[in-house]
Amino acid sequence: MAVQGQRFMTKTQHYRKVTKPLLERKRRARMNLYLDELKDLIVDTMDAQGEQVSKLEKADILELTVNYLKAQQQQRVANPQSPPPDQVNLDKFRAGYTQAAYEVSHIFSTVPGLDLKFGTHLMKQLGHQLKDMKQEEEIIDMAEEPVNLADQKRSKSPREEDIHHGEEVWRPW
Repeated sequence: MAVQGQRFMTKTQHYRKVTKPLLERKRRARMNLYLDELKDLIVDTMDAQGEQVSKLEKADILELTVNYLKAQQQQRVANPQSPPPDQVNLDKFRAGYTQAAYEVSHIFSTVPGLDLKFGTHLMKQLGHQLKDMKQEEEIIDMAEEPVNLADQKRSKSPREEDIHHGEEVWRPW
């Protein structure tokens, strides 16, 4: 029983009037969320470079992001031999780890009253971890090296050697 004057909506009408505006609102909210994240990143970067930012509109945020990405791309093209950021981070981590292990060793050797057995065990563990990190890097480096098949001698199968050392084989073609 329909109330007088009230109309029922079809699925298409419901989509147009209710669902579509909700989806559009969610889409815009998502875009604004990521624009805000980009804005925060840009402001932090510009502050670190000593530049002051008073207000950034959406177009400014996108423009600065595009300019930054283009500069990064040009830098990669100009310096193709520079190590990737992951490698730089790994090198920094390893250097920090080595420095920390050195500091621990220094403390155990200079501070009286520390358990020598514990210190020896700790230094062994730190050394094993550092060794494992270096081995993992070597494995990764070996996997990334291109293999030149022309440099490797092709080994002949015993069947091929028999054919070339014996009489010629008659072939119908």
